[in-house]
Amino acid sequence: VNMQNYQAASTNKIALLLPLNGQAAIFGRTIQQGFEAAKNGAPAVAGSAVPAQVAQAANVAESAVVSPSQAEVTDLTTTNNAQTPVQAPAADQAQTAAPVTAPAAVQAPTPEATSQPAEAPQAQAVAATPANPSAELKIYDTTTQPMSQLLAQVQQDGATIVVGPLLKDNVEDVIKSNTSLNVLALNQPEKVESRANICYFALSPEDEARDAAHHIHDQGKQTPLLLVPRGALGDRVVTAFANEWLKLGGGTVLQQRLGSTAELRGSVNSGISLSGTPVSTLPSAQDSALGSPSDVPVSSTGGVDAAYILATPEQIAYIKPMIALRNGSQSGVTLYASSRSAQGTSGPDFRLEMEGLQYSEIPMLAGSNPALQQQALAAVRNDYSLARLYAMGADAWSLANHFSQMRQVPGFELNGNTGDLTATQDCV
Repeated sequence: VNMQNYQAASTNKIALLLPLNGQAAIFGRTIQQGFEAAKNGAPAVAGSAVPAQVAQAANVAESAVVSPSQAEVTDLTTTNNAQTPVQAPAADQAQTAAPVTAPAAVQAPTPEATSQPAEAPQAQAVAATPANPSAELKIYDTTTQPMSQLLAQVQQDGATIVVGPLLKDNVEDVIKSNTSLNVLALNQPEKVESRANICYFALSPEDEARDAAHHIHDQGKQTPLLLVPRGALGDRVVTAFANEWLKLGGGTVLQQRLGSTAELRGSVNSGISLSGTPVSTLPSAQDSALGSPSDVPVSSTGGVDAAYILATPEQIAYIKPMIALRNGSQSGVTLYASSRSAQGTSGPDFRLEMEGLQYSEIPMLAGSNPALQQQALAAVRNDYSLARLYAMGADAWSLANHFSQMRQVPGFELNGNTGDLTATQDCV
């Protein structure tokens, strides 16, 4: 396909649909900031979105996973003081607030980082999106009225493309409305219905887990253990990882559920064993994962050789030392953590405790676009969770400008701040 035959989708009149009041307002306003920054000429990603190494809170291996991610869709009520460094846990240290997290949805996978030079973009990759300060941008607050009324207003105002909404319920309302407007939704419904005028873009812990499965499998690991929280978020991540592992030809995946920070602190002297229950993947019932009734202990000498951890920075500060306490620091098990654990304001004690732990992170925060990273972190007072949403807003501008290509061009790829962005036939 000759990309030169395609023109950028019209962004002369953009309707940006975001929550600007209520618990999700901080997410909406941060995405708006990133979107407007890109529209007005924010620094673009140079070359591949995947950097040569991951600059994170710990000394991260050069082979660490680089992947877009975020956390639980229901986790919209917590706030995080990003100015406070994460310290190594002390027995009497008070529990800190959980980090701000974003709604879960789907984002195209990102290759792992490598110490080798980045390969040239594929022929179908599109160029960076130019700024267009003259484009008319109107913001609509999705918390003020029903989505059907908002869409009617957007159409009456003459918008050429809709970016948003952000919250999953609102996205489902857009689909039900059968609108004729081009829509770049910033979340994804549980079941995607392919529509010629709708694409989906968001950050997902499930996609990060799938990327991690690829990375861990590529490193030759055979028996991964998933250390994830109890509840729906853990369920989704376990299912995504295990199903992807199965597709890659992998064998047994084990899971162990983790408690709250307070529970971890209370059992800090007991350590964490590298054992778990086998995950049953059910291809016929996607998004289902069941553990066996009893724990199956696995020795560190012949069983588990990788552990993928989904935890907050406060939780991982307990988890890694607890693993070392129970299994020894030379257990031979490689530890991986999702970007949920990464916090740019961590102190030296925390970085020392986390040495050897491989993080995943979106490329912007891993060094692929230092200028935008600095701009984003300044805008969100060094809150890495919000900075990811800022990057998402910047990428949403680029994707809106390439809406036609996303829908029509096989192999569409865009070097983004949240990853190397691709689109499926359903434009996910």
